[in-house]
Amino acid sequence: MKTFVKKTLLILLCVLTVALTFTSAPVVFASRESDLKNDISDLQKQSAALEKDIKRLKSEKADQKVIVDAIQKKIANTQAQIRRCNQEIEKVNSAIAKNKAEIDARNKEIEKTKLEFKKRLRAIYMTNSQSSVNILLGAESFSDYLQLAQLTSAISAHDKKIMEEIVATIKVLNEKNAENQKLIEEQAAVKNDILKIQQQLESEENEALGIYNKIAAEQKDVEADNADVEALIKSKEKELNKILYGSAGNNFINPISGFVWPVPSCTNVTSGYGTRIHPITGKKKTHQGVDISNASIYGKPIVAITDGTVYYVYSSCTHRSKRPICSCGGGYGNYVAIDHGKVKGEHIKAYYAHMDSVAVSNGAYVKQGQVIGYVGTTGSSTGYHLHFGIMRNGTFVNPMNYYKSTK
Repeated sequence: MKTFVKKTLLILLCVLTVALTFTSAPVVFASRESDLKNDISDLQKQSAALEKDIKRLKSEKADQKVIVDAIQKKIANTQAQIRRCNQEIEKVNSAIAKNKAEIDARNKEIEKTKLEFKKRLRAIYMTNSQSSVNILLGAESFSDYLQLAQLTSAISAHDKKIMEEIVATIKVLNEKNAENQKLIEEQAAVKNDILKIQQQLESEENEALGIYNKIAAEQKDVEADNADVEALIKSKEKELNKILYGSAGNNFINPISGFVWPVPSCTNVTSGYGTRIHPITGKKKTHQGVDISNASIYGKPIVAITDGTVYYVYSSCTHRSKRPICSCGGGYGNYVAIDHGKVKGEHIKAYYAHMDSVAVSNGAYVKQGQVIGYVGTTGSSTGYHLHFGIMRNGTFVNPMNYYKSTK
């Protein structure tokens, strides 16, 4: 009996172990899925904050560049002023050199006049009488002295006049040189002041460049941090995708458009683009997109079909049950609108509607395949699905035109 009880207990324990194994796995995966979603959401917020910092730093760097450019223009202006001062100093120096050359020439004329005077004096000595010679050689009385003075005056009157004119010219030239020297000193003082201004500007330039380089380095660091965050987001999204839909994630990039499918876990289109009977009003209406859905689509990730900028987000709809009439988000409920820019010459915008929750913020830049939200049934919706619409050059078109090779 004891043996039977032991065997029975052993069997029950084995069954319980197996049961716990199979029942705990979904709980573990569900917990991991929730953790990954939260991690991705937090990381995307970090990335958005880093993008904001990058934008701010770019703006600050641009402003600082304006300051640097302005200082460099001032430095160029002071250098031009210094060049003009140098030119003026060279001009004055040239005038001084010219005056000096003229003074030297005038002094030579004086020496030449003196020489001519000496020659005439010698000629008088050779031709005059003995009495005249005695007068010239020296006077022994006051009357002799007077005669000597009169004779000397008569002989040198012409030479004296010439020498006086030369001396007067030299005086004028010396005065000009004094004026020119004063101009040089003034220009040198101006140049010295300008050099001080230039040194101050160069100091300001070095300081401004230091700030600019610091901002640039900080921007580079933030960009590197953002790249790390984006890489981590991709890694977690890859892990989340594997949990949600295994290896058949359908993240295939369409060769025609270059787009990925917006719900990698579900390729089932339940309502196509074009005229249809509205499921609520029963009237004909143009369905400006496609509905993607299957039985297990609730909560599945919705991804950006390609890179772009989020230009509108509505995330205030709290109605997460099947509500045929709900005007939240214009009937779209929680939705994201992304401007994907020019794609092969066409301006593409995409609308991702009826989300359960939104994973991006308005103004964020998103990468292809980045999770932007999760499938729900908010807004005017009768079931869990993604309403996916594409605008080409401002007009709604059939999204399936961009997925012909795979859908």
